[in-house]
Amino acid sequence: MDLSSYVKGKKIILAITGGIAAYKAANCVSTLRRAGAEVYVVMTENAQAFISPLTLKTLSEHDVITDMFDDKGYVTHISLTEAADLFVVAPATANCLAKMRTGIADDMLSTMLLAFNKDILVVPSMNDNMLENPATVENIEVLKNRGVHFVMPEYGKLATGKIGKGRFPKEELIILKIVELLYVKPLLNSYEEDGYDKLSRVIKGKTFGVTLGATKEYIDPVRYISNGSSGKMGFAFINAINSFEGNLKIIAASHTDERVEWFPYERAGSTEDMCKKVLNIAPALDWLVMSAAPGDYRVETESKSKIKKGSETIELKLVKNPDIITEVKIKFPDLKIIGFAAETDNIEEHAIEKIRKKGIEAICVNEVYKDEKGFNQDKNEITLISKKGKVSFSTMDKEVLAYLILFHLLIKWR
Repeated sequence: MDLSSYVKGKKIILAITGGIAAYKAANCVSTLRRAGAEVYVVMTENAQAFISPLTLKTLSEHDVITDMFDDKGYVTHISLTEAADLFVVAPATANCLAKMRTGIADDMLSTMLLAFNKDILVVPSMNDNMLENPATVENIEVLKNRGVHFVMPEYGKLATGKIGKGRFPKEELIILKIVELLYVKPLLNSYEEDGYDKLSRVIKGKTFGVTLGATKEYIDPVRYISNGSSGKMGFAFINAINSFEGNLKIIAASHTDERVEWFPYERAGSTEDMCKKVLNIAPALDWLVMSAAPGDYRVETESKSKIKKGSETIELKLVKNPDIITEVKIKFPDLKIIGFAAETDNIEEHAIEKIRKKGIEAICVNEVYKDEKGFNQDKNEITLISKKGKVSFSTMDKEVLAYLILFHLLIKWR
């Protein structure tokens, strides 16, 4: 992702509270600053026990705000909050969450938060017992209902050595949420008033199946037929759905986008294997996003041993694989499905025919011969065709494209 396209020139307040994950915020500051954002760091007294203000000053290229009553502090809590585009608290302790919920303003950070009237992004990180305490759970829920945004912690090894939920999440998920708030939100709102909030409400609590990657049709134990699908488009859908608190059931074939590994998923090998797994999860789904690239054909008979190099030519007899969408629609005709198609010609005609034959909600079509788009690329250029409309999206990062596809299908063309 070209992060500078979304954050360059934006003013971001990044606050750090006193948790062991405080040092991890330095990477976020560095990433945003390199992309051209103006980053202003605020640190609580306890945060300074974990990481030096000098480190953050060096990375942000601004003085770090630590004291309510230093020579800048008297007006900073108003002047900076009025100028900033986004307020990020990462990591946020349980104490910080409690102050935010009750409106306590007894230090520089809590005072600035109370004065800020734009989007606030909070990244909690703490011991799992503290995170799951009813008081913390309630505080987070109250803040969400007030419109505060969250990137929730992940499962992993905590400071105590135990495995539990409370670990600071992947930096890129935080960065992607920042892009969502600074760029995607106003973009969706430009299509429809409160479009961003409407999409969030529709996705929250719904269950989405997402398939991604390339299936492998083995010829012998070491050779197979496959394609160049990386799973990047699938990850983009996963990130958007997860960000809006949708439930996910992920089936991943071979992929090169390691970010998929950040989420629980089932592994699929061949197209037949993927078909079985999709049918297994289908009863629980509200939507199925078929962004995988399953093979249309497989060898009729897979060799049990490696085929030795011998004659100048070799013949492989291929037989047709099951069409996953067709199989799913036969058993679950009411399931809403988003299909994908890589085409080289007659894009619209082929897409409309597939929608008609398969009875799916929509299909995303891209021209595979275009450079730097489609398979194994960060960007894509697609035409989204549904029963209710058609729109073409120019070349853009897949992470942004996923939001636009979901918005058009779930809100604009509902």
